[in-house]
Amino acid sequence: MKKENAFKKFLPHIIAIAIFLVISAIYFSPILKGLELRQSDMINAEGISKELVDYKKATGHGASWTNSLFSGMPSYQIQGPNTNNVFIPLSQPLKLWGFQLDLGILFLYMLGFYAFTIALGISPWLGIIAGIAFAMASYNIIIIEVGHITKAWAMSMMAPIFGGMMLVFRKKYLSGAALFIVSLGLQIYFNHIQISYYTMLGGLILALTYMVYSIKEKQIKTYALGGLILIVGAFIAILPTSAQLKMNSQYVSHTMRGGSEITVKPENDSKIKNDKGLSIDYAYAWSYGIGETLSILIPDARGGGSSDQRFEKNAKNRINMIQTVQPKNASDPNINQLIQKYAGASYWGEQPFTAGTMYFGAIIIFLAFLGLILVKGPERWWLLIATILSFILSWGNNFMSINEWLFYNLPFYNKFRTPSMALVLANTTLIILGILGLKEFFSKDLDISKKKKALYISAGIAGGITFLCAIFPEMFASFSSSADIEFENYLGQSYIQALFEDRKALFVSDAWRSFLFIGAAFFALFFFAFNKIKKEYIVVLILGLLITFDLWGVDKRYLTEQNFVKSQETTIYPTTADNEIFEMVKQNNINHYRVYNLSLNTFNDATTSYFHPSIGGYHGAKLQRYQDIIDFYMLNRTYVQKDLSDTSKLMINPIRQFYLAYKGQVSANLGVLNMLNTKFVVLPAQEGPKAYPNPEACGAAWFVPTIDWAKDANEEILKLDNFDPRKVAIVDQKFKGIAKPVSEFDSSATIIYEKAKDNSPEYVKYITSSKTDAVMICSEIFYQEDWKAYIDGKETPYFRANYILRAINVPKGQHTVEFKLESDTFKTYNIISLIGSILIILIIILAIAYPFYNSYKKPTQPKPTKK
Repeated sequence: MKKENAFKKFLPHIIAIAIFLVISAIYFSPILKGLELRQSDMINAEGISKELVDYKKATGHGASWTNSLFSGMPSYQIQGPNTNNVFIPLSQPLKLWGFQLDLGILFLYMLGFYAFTIALGISPWLGIIAGIAFAMASYNIIIIEVGHITKAWAMSMMAPIFGGMMLVFRKKYLSGAALFIVSLGLQIYFNHIQISYYTMLGGLILALTYMVYSIKEKQIKTYALGGLILIVGAFIAILPTSAQLKMNSQYVSHTMRGGSEITVKPENDSKIKNDKGLSIDYAYAWSYGIGETLSILIPDARGGGSSDQRFEKNAKNRINMIQTVQPKNASDPNINQLIQKYAGASYWGEQPFTAGTMYFGAIIIFLAFLGLILVKGPERWWLLIATILSFILSWGNNFMSINEWLFYNLPFYNKFRTPSMALVLANTTLIILGILGLKEFFSKDLDISKKKKALYISAGIAGGITFLCAIFPEMFASFSSSADIEFENYLGQSYIQALFEDRKALFVSDAWRSFLFIGAAFFALFFFAFNKIKKEYIVVLILGLLITFDLWGVDKRYLTEQNFVKSQETTIYPTTADNEIFEMVKQNNINHYRVYNLSLNTFNDATTSYFHPSIGGYHGAKLQRYQDIIDFYMLNRTYVQKDLSDTSKLMINPIRQFYLAYKGQVSANLGVLNMLNTKFVVLPAQEGPKAYPNPEACGAAWFVPTIDWAKDANEEILKLDNFDPRKVAIVDQKFKGIAKPVSEFDSSATIIYEKAKDNSPEYVKYITSSKTDAVMICSEIFYQEDWKAYIDGKETPYFRANYILRAINVPKGQHTVEFKLESDTFKTYNIISLIGSILIILIIILAIAYPFYNSYKKPTQPKPTKK
């Protein structure tokens, strides 16, 4: 291959990458000016990972445990230990290194889809359109704004995974297998299992569709070979991340995704306990409305989101109207606050709330209909079936006739929540269908009459729907919401009617908007079909600009320059309460404590974890037993603390004084708080949050004189009701072979907690001294999968106490008790990760080198023939 030919071959790809970089840089231009994107979930992520990040900076090692949230939990889904995973360094340039949380995501979206199109032999210029269409779909932008980073990374690999599968079934085994293995491996490493699950469903439909065609065409052996290559490829793709996957699989079985062991429930709790996974009500809370699916074509089909700037103008008009029309609850002292809240309620769909609409693009839907007509073979059917399945799954509890059965019968499906997320599959398949349709439309082999017919039908369907929505909006929406009754109760019927009119106006406006974009795209293709535009690249350029303007305009409703702030505004600063805790810790030389922060949403906010070990925090997969404790003894339920007004404790404990002010209706069981060594409670106050010491906290570890046996998990958690953790340990009877009650109790026994010199979260040490054998309770969370106990260097069995804590029998005398996180499973699977990484590197080298080898190898010279 000559140098000039090689450059000419790679030039379109260089241009594509340049375009992707420019678009990403323009959309996120404030970042290049030194500003930062304010991402709510990333603030929480920063809080929960602070301890792990600091430890890795100091030692170079990642930790498998964190003490910063929920009193301690595995860190495999936050920032795990160092692994031999080739995808760690491989992913960094793809995410543009330091821009991987914002600008780099947009680039990776486009690059992933572009790789799919090039692999399938689609024109690079159509590949650029596909990449832009996927990257700029509104949901894909919104999740960057809120900080769902791993989800975004995983989504970027969906199209290339499908592309690799299609290549293999088209007998391009090496290139297809390489693309499939690398894309799937990256997605698995990005660690968003729900996105991988939807990808797997799409891939299964693809494989089954090709199987049907292979049977029809009597190509079963060829299909079997391709299927075998993909199965082996999937196995290889998993290997580099096998260590994380194995540890996660162990961990998930103990989390909310694994279900609860208990069947009892706390007072006023209507949630059904599920021993297999999440409860269906919880899992299906964010279900997309069936009518709401129209939003993929018309952005404001059910309103936008809380950050939709267009709605605020109308909201001001409603506020002015309310000031002249007397509200029903005008005497309510909070009326102005309520008006402001309801006036900005743009979204009126079926979900509890949402950050914004799922808009795929009017032109993309038009092109998808075009592709549905023009694309033939297995591609048409797998894309259609996968799209329909995506819609059905997204409807969740709005289509229970199918989704209830799927929830209880589809393997692992009950581990996930937020059904609306399933639309990411339809977003991918519809763009693929549209781009394949364009490829066929531009084909010279396609009869002109078929082109025109397909064009008229697809424009008639997509454009016709938007036109009818604009002319007869009431046919498609009632413009009312189930939440409107609450609005009406406060603000009256006049307000509600004005609200309906605003919703209708935005719906009609966006319907016309989509109609016009479809019309513009139709005419571009129409003029090409009638040979008025002779150059294909001109039509592609027009379509690319139209798609970009369409999606860009909607995206800017949600992620605008206003979302970018100075770095100081995204930095987590200590509050006055945090500084008070720092001072008390320093003055009293405290080396072990936890904080219960009641001044914020304790179990959905991780800012406390940034500075202190917290009994609260924020994580989507906390340990189920800890969640049970939260449900029973830490949420704002009517829970009466029987010894609350004990005068001997009341005078020395301001926490009891605070609870007494609430007439016995407290927000936590003091016994549970004390056993978790909650030395500080942060309470709300007018001048700001204030920290109070809790002198009753049990400390890092303590001895108890008595074991109270529980027959099962139900009894185990119920016995924590008003118990004194210093006097008794609640232990499940299944630990009777390990836990040994003591006949004598040394009240003068001591335990000294020694903090690890390198602040390792994976090591705990105690020096004990007792005249009798003793039962020691530690305020650390029980997780037997990874933690091992040692007494004087000898491994010793330990057991669970008080539903969630570690406990161990300690002989009389002086001893060193240590808990070390030593996972034999991780050590074994990290070796497997190394082997997998080596295989991946070899496959990449082979896939890159083989085409060059074919191009440069000398053709064999024919033997000269005799005259």
